[in-house]
Amino acid sequence: MADGEARADDVLETEDREGAIAEARAPGRWQSFRAWRQTPFVLWALGAFAGLTALVFWHTFSGQPVLETSGAKLWFLSGTALFWLPLILLLRDSRDNFAHGPSLRLPIACLSLLACLAGGVAVLTVWGGEWFGLSAASLRSPPFIACVFAVLALVFVPLAWNAANLSRFQAEERRKNDAALAIIDGMNDSRDAEAMGALVATLLVGSLIGFAIAAGMFNDTFSFDNLIGVIIGFVVVGAFAIVVFLDPLSELLPVKWLSRVFGAGARAARPLAAFYDAVDSFLVRIVAVMAGMEHRSVAARYGILGTMLVSLCLLGWYLPPQWGLIPCALGVLAAVSVSRLWSWVEDDRALAALTDFKPTTPYRTTMREDYRDETLLGFLFVFFLIPIMMKDAHFSGLFAENMFTLPKAEETHFLDWFGFFGITLAKAVPIVDWAEIYNFGQQKEGAPIIGFQDTVAARHAVFMARSTVDLVLIASLLQAISISGRNRQQKRLYKAGTDPGNAYRPGLIDRLDTFVEKTELRRTMMACLRPGVPWPEKHTTPQQAHDIHFDLSVQSSRPGLVDFRRYNADRLGQMHGEYKDPVARAFIAAIAVERPGFDLTPRLVLLDNMAEKIAPESELYTLIDRIETDLVDNPAAVNLSIEVLRSILFHTAKRAGLREFKKRIIVLLMRCQPDEEVIETLADVAGRSNPDAYQYTRVAAVEAIDRIARRQPTKQGVRAAIAILQQIQRYDPGITTDHKIQQLIPPLRILAAGLNA
Repeated sequence: MADGEARADDVLETEDREGAIAEARAPGRWQSFRAWRQTPFVLWALGAFAGLTALVFWHTFSGQPVLETSGAKLWFLSGTALFWLPLILLLRDSRDNFAHGPSLRLPIACLSLLACLAGGVAVLTVWGGEWFGLSAASLRSPPFIACVFAVLALVFVPLAWNAANLSRFQAEERRKNDAALAIIDGMNDSRDAEAMGALVATLLVGSLIGFAIAAGMFNDTFSFDNLIGVIIGFVVVGAFAIVVFLDPLSELLPVKWLSRVFGAGARAARPLAAFYDAVDSFLVRIVAVMAGMEHRSVAARYGILGTMLVSLCLLGWYLPPQWGLIPCALGVLAAVSVSRLWSWVEDDRALAALTDFKPTTPYRTTMREDYRDETLLGFLFVFFLIPIMMKDAHFSGLFAENMFTLPKAEETHFLDWFGFFGITLAKAVPIVDWAEIYNFGQQKEGAPIIGFQDTVAARHAVFMARSTVDLVLIASLLQAISISGRNRQQKRLYKAGTDPGNAYRPGLIDRLDTFVEKTELRRTMMACLRPGVPWPEKHTTPQQAHDIHFDLSVQSSRPGLVDFRRYNADRLGQMHGEYKDPVARAFIAAIAVERPGFDLTPRLVLLDNMAEKIAPESELYTLIDRIETDLVDNPAAVNLSIEVLRSILFHTAKRAGLREFKKRIIVLLMRCQPDEEVIETLADVAGRSNPDAYQYTRVAAVEAIDRIARRQPTKQGVRAAIAILQQIQRYDPGITTDHKIQQLIPPLRILAAGLNA
């Protein structure tokens, strides 16, 4: 008898005793239901359903009907949100796979509700609610408004919940850089500077608001023109003087005394800075995610943001004016949040350049996208939301009666308000403030346009519209200019200090940021392609790419191109592994042929290196996608190694958000040989030695052992698998894994009994 079979028999002799212990530990159905993360929401839905059903039974059978009127039916309909909300929350994402970004299940469900709500309100308002048993008055009644906002809660509460879960997951990932964060956040000078900035900004904005209020209220009786001009002139001149003479002024005793006073004020203003930071973080990490910005697909981001803003525009226009302001404000908030996310990404890009792209740098974003186009899309809708808000503010009466003059009485359409806003826009745009010079948009008697009513509320409304346009345009323009300048500066630093005689000597920096890198690689790659030669394909070898397809000398001879022969070797290797484009991969491979000391690392080894360096989850998923594609195209070219795959699982054992990734590594591990070594490796992952920290990975490893044992079953092999599973149980792998082992062992025992020796 073989030793392995003898050990298996020894284990089977004690099977009854250990099986009884494991069965006692195995969770029952009730315990499993209580441990399920969806259980509270299922119980919530059942409780709400029971309450609503009881109300229907009371109405039907008690003899005291409570749902007779249309108002009561609308209140009941809005109350059903208590039932639907937990059911929609069941669609929220599991943190196990947040590395993929949010799935589309929840946004599709929520935005479908939002679109149906917007379309339904528009239809009821335009064609009348009589078709549906609702009078015109009932469309403005509290029950109808309650239904509308109940649906809005069904839309935005689950999205906010999911965004908060994603934010917590990302915060846990960022804590891996706690040391670096502590060094930055612990600097008193930095905190005082932020606090002082918050204090100055608050005082400045408060002064502007106070001035606007005073100017709006007292402009008829007092003249501020000369006084305000003098103040503004001194402020501008003083600001320039302070900047010019900042260094010598800082040495004066009065200035030092003022700095100490201001320092004390800055420390007192730290809570204010923390509040602003919390608001900014909420906009970026919650609202922008609700607007679809964490989705990997461009179509998904555009679709979610566009659908949300179109629906909010419709609701703002067709809801009663005092309530229509709320969806408009939500739309503006979404656009501003996307803009803040764009600003965060650009700050991280600048930080990456300053820190030489070190992976331990405490970035606030993942820098997968720059979100510039998404920001412009959001601001595009702001130009539609502002005239809608003007209309709602005018008709709501919340701020003042008759804020604007309406030549058509109440028969105004969207184009009327949009035209009035266009006139305001022409007066607000910097540099082209020419409208008032030629009396553009000045209302004349009998002119069929909306006019400016000389009231305090109208002044404030127009001031807010103009200032919003100024801020949107100026902020976007300045940001775009700074980005272009920084991109050019990166390329200058990359070329500075290079040696014309040595094509591989780096400049002051040896890599660019991710967004510039992609653009410049494509430009250089296309310029180096030899004319008249077919483009490289998947199976093009590095030598063929170098000798036939690319002329690498073009990089140095043609101005304006980035010479990638000098590029960071580690980053080039990672790009070669991540890129799917065969032309880009062949271009990098051609560089590897002639560059000394640069060898292309196999993708599997590169994945192990990235896992060891705690690379972002999205990069790990990208690379494993490429490995699986290689296995389909050319299996012989992928050298699957048990040691490397086990190393990948070891380096990701304590990382959350990689559920699917680890399962895919286990599937690759099952393709290796021999089966005995694979099973031993899976046993270590499942709980025997350096196990994974998460039950789903251990369960996947146990299931893989079962599948390997059944692949080409022999009596000895199946018994050895049973022995391994029993051995894992003795290491107390966890209730879920233990329960799975108990499910797998009896069928394996039956299979072993039916096999010949």
